Order: sequence, then structure tokens, then C-alpha cells
Amino acid sequence: MKYLQLIRYKNLFIVIATMLVVRYALLAQFMPLQLSTTGFILLVVATVCITAAGYVINDYFDVNADMMNKPEKVIVGSSISRRSAMILHWILNVIGCICGALVAFGIAQPTYSFVFIFICGILWFYSTTFSKEPIVGNVVVALLVAAVPLITVLFEMLPLLSFPIDELRPMHIQFEEILLWSFGYTLFAFLLTLEREMVKDIEDMEGDRTYGRNTLPIAYGLKTARHTTLAVGFVTLCSFIYAQICKLNDVVSVLFLSALVTIPLIYVLVALAKADSSQDYARISLCLKLVMVMGLAYLILIRCI
Repeated sequence: MKYLQLIRYKNLFIVIATMLVVRYALLAQFMPLQLSTTGFILLVVATVCITAAGYVINDYFDVNADMMNKPEKVIVGSSISRRSAMILHWILNVIGCICGALVAFGIAQPTYSFVFIFICGILWFYSTTFSKEPIVGNVVVALLVAAVPLITVLFEMLPLLSFPIDELRPMHIQFEEILLWSFGYTLFAFLLTLEREMVKDIEDMEGDRTYGRNTLPIAYGLKTARHTTLAVGFVTLCSFIYAQICKLNDVVSVLFLSALVTIPLIYVLVALAKADSSQDYARISLCLKLVMVMGLAYLILIRCI
């Protein structure tokens, strides 16, 4: 159970759900799926293993700060030795890169194997360097989370590069719809994650300061951090409302998204303006995570109706 907690198994379920929903509820509407079932499973395993490895190495390097911020949740160095954590990190990365390479070679695009190696490197540098810097660490995490749906789209689309134009026409692939939905979903995943990471930095400010991490609230002060987070939240809300008005204006979408996305995003802004304790920021962080899950639920809903 401690190993499952270390790799954040609940978050990994969300990663798996995201890839399944993007493939079967989104892409399958607009194009014939290109990856075989085996290829897609390998892609999921690669993404999950590399994500899990990222969680492990982050906990490995953050153990001192975590002992102050949330000592009851510290696993590395208490339930699991630091050596075991590092070995697990490398095993997961190797499995992830091998599975990713198999997918890339399977679609005759071997150079895309380096995508997985690159992500492993970014996660390492995030844990050792980027997470200690204001804004940069938040942006890196947001980009990596946004990459999950994008990787699914990328590896489903890559096999089409080998098709002649005459063979693509009968497939009736709706490239515009794929681009629009993929960009929109990726953008909101990025913005919501960026906002959530900023909220978590404020929540963990005291422990981060003690152990020399230079996050946004430490580098520029709590007031600036709150205002910056509010600004990101406001941009997220306005962007979502714009998309809802211009594209998602059927009755089902309006009711579902207004109740489970728009109103919670407004609540987050109000709660951020009033928050004055780590418990308040923890609730805001949880709310943002639930909003992301509702985004997945919406894709399933529109596929079913």
C-alpha cells in the first residue's frame, strides 16, 4: 500500500482515464483509430510508468520539506528507504521508455521514442531544480499534465503521415474538429494545473521556506502569489465561458458545464480571495482537481448522447 501511495495511484487512474476518454470519446468521433489495442495499451503503460517515476523522484528530493508541510504523508525515508525509492524510480523509467519505444517503432516513427526519454529528463530536472524556482516549476508541471491528452492525440495521428492524400480522403477525418477539441482540452488542462500548482505552493509555503525552496509566495510574497493565482483563475474562467458560448452551447452542455465547471471555478476565485489558512488552500486545490475530472466526464457525456 505504501508503494501505491508513493506512486500516487489515484492520480495514475486519472491519467489512464484521460487517455481512454480522449481516444474513445473524442478521437473516435472524428477519425478511424490508428493504434492497435496493443499499441495503445503500451502507450498507456509508458505514460503511467513515467508519471509514477516522476512522483517517486519528486518525493525523494522533497522529503525534508514534506516532513514539515505534511509529515503524516511522508513515505520516502520512513516506510520506504531512499535507496528503494531511487531503484523504483529507475525501474519505472526504463519500463516506460521501452514501452514508448515499442509504440514508436510499431507505427514506423522510431525518432518519437525520444519523446519519452525527454519527459523523463524533464521530470528529473523538475524535482532537482525547477520545483525550487518561482513560476518555472509551476509551468513545467502544467505542461506535463497537458501533455497527457496531447500524447494520445499525437500517437493516434502519426500513422496517418504514411498515408497518401488519396487514401486519406475516404476516411473523412475531421482534422479541424480534432485540432479544436485537442487544443481546447490541452489548454484547460494546462491552465487548471497551473492554478492548482500555485495554490499548492501557497499551501506549502512555510515548509518550502524552511528548506530553501524559492517558490512564488516566497520569492515575491503571499500577496503577489495570491494575485497571480487569481489572475490565472480569472483567465481560465473567461476562456472557458468564451468556449462554452461559442462552441458548447447545446442544452446538455450548458447545464452540465455550468453546474459542474463554471460555478466551481467561480467558487475557486471567491475562495482564493478569502483564503487565510493552509486548510483553505487545500480545499481549493481539491476543487480544481474535481473540475478537471468533470472535464473528462463531459467528454464521456457528449459521446453517449
